[in-house]
Amino acid sequence: MTITGRAAWVYPDHFDVDFIIGAANIGLQEPEEIARCLMKEYEPDFLEKAAPGDLLVAGKNFGYGHGHPQPMMGMRHIGITCVVAESFAFPFYRSELASGMKLFVCPGVAWLAERGDYLTIDVQRGTVSIPGKGSLPLAPLGRYPLEVMKAGGVIPHLKNTLG
Repeated sequence: MTITGRAAWVYPDHFDVDFIIGAANIGLQEPEEIARCLMKEYEPDFLEKAAPGDLLVAGKNFGYGHGHPQPMMGMRHIGITCVVAESFAFPFYRSELASGMKLFVCPGVAWLAERGDYLTIDVQRGTVSIPGKGSLPLAPLGRYPLEVMKAGGVIPHLKNTLG
């Protein structure tokens, strides 16, 4: 599996994903409503700059805090394909993997990548490459997370596995 995309945003270490839509919007349920709130506190025109196929880059412990699904539901709705981070909070990793988000651990990526950079994630080679900047090793993926990512989430994976 190879994924290429532009970094729509680079988050700092210990970023609570609730901030992506603002804590006041955590009760929203419709993907369209949620998407309209994305990144408003950080960059009001984020939706005009983000494009389907973009990805997110993050530092250490991305997604810590409450396990609200809405922020990443909104990101998936606008076409964000994956997150590559130095590390993830485990509850976030588990729930987003189950929901179909592709998640990759790559120590040092938040220091190397800048917003707007194009990244190539090559799972077979175990690398993240940024043209003109170099490449970094991915943390190894287990068989099950890779199968779930390829299937598009836990439910499609179970359907494929169980028939």
